[in-house]
Amino acid sequence: MESVNATVFNLLEEIVFSEPYRKSIWFFIILWVLTFFFSDYISYSGVYYLILLIATIVLLLEKYRVIDSEKTVRKRFLSYFYVIFFLCMLPTLTVTLVFSAVGISHYHTQRWHSTWPSSKAGYIPSLLQAPKSLPEGMKVVSSAEVIELGGSYSCLVLDGDESTISRYEETVKSNAWYSFINGRDKDTTVEALNSFTYPKDKNVLVSDINNYYEIITIQRQNWKLFPWLIDGRQSVRNDSNEDYYYSTRISDEKYIVYVVYHNFDYDQPRVIYFMFNPERTRMVTMDIDVWH
Repeated sequence: MESVNATVFNLLEEIVFSEPYRKSIWFFIILWVLTFFFSDYISYSGVYYLILLIATIVLLLEKYRVIDSEKTVRKRFLSYFYVIFFLCMLPTLTVTLVFSAVGISHYHTQRWHSTWPSSKAGYIPSLLQAPKSLPEGMKVVSSAEVIELGGSYSCLVLDGDESTISRYEETVKSNAWYSFINGRDKDTTVEALNSFTYPKDKNVLVSDINNYYEIITIQRQNWKLFPWLIDGRQSVRNDSNEDYYYSTRISDEKYIVYVVYHNFDYDQPRVIYFMFNPERTRMVTMDIDVWH
């Protein structure tokens, strides 16, 4: 077993560090690393991954052929290889970047850290910044992060027992600007909790708060090859029999809302708030940023 491992290690070392094609091998290693590094910001299509994978395999097989059989290097291999690779990759990458510029979204619950409200400008109090791990007794129900040309939107839904949610509510309440009970009379229930610059129009306090939120569940049996090949995405709609990401709209009537930041701008609002259901078994975080 050790001899097999040693042989595999020596072969990998020779492929990566020895000539020929050493620079090309490292070029593709760096390309794969950059692809995964930017995958949070670029929605790579399935065609992009297939082209990159096939090109990597062809290059590795050609180098293995030279090493294993001690054959001579084909003179024009790299020229033909890169011409074909870039002719296929450049149009694909262009389409990928265009789709990503229009919008990119993430809905996996494992990504709840990035969905939790954040701000480089310091709008989030330190006690309300994303924790390293969720408190015991809390679980992620839904995580949605959408970045588009006109702005960004994130919604994180967490469920837990009453005592755990209530304790977190106390932390939110002590750091929020104001609160109110959501519903038809929300504009009459506003309670100032901390000092902030009060807007001239009081209606703006509640106008940017949604009357619902969405829970996104993954229907893995509805995964479709064609959308993935085109833009690397799956459908997000409300048909549980057809859509990979199944969206359910939930009314937040009677939820208590705690606003921790609001720029009170009608045209380009930025509002960050936490909501708790009346039973104190659910916490919802919302971060809405419109920049047009």
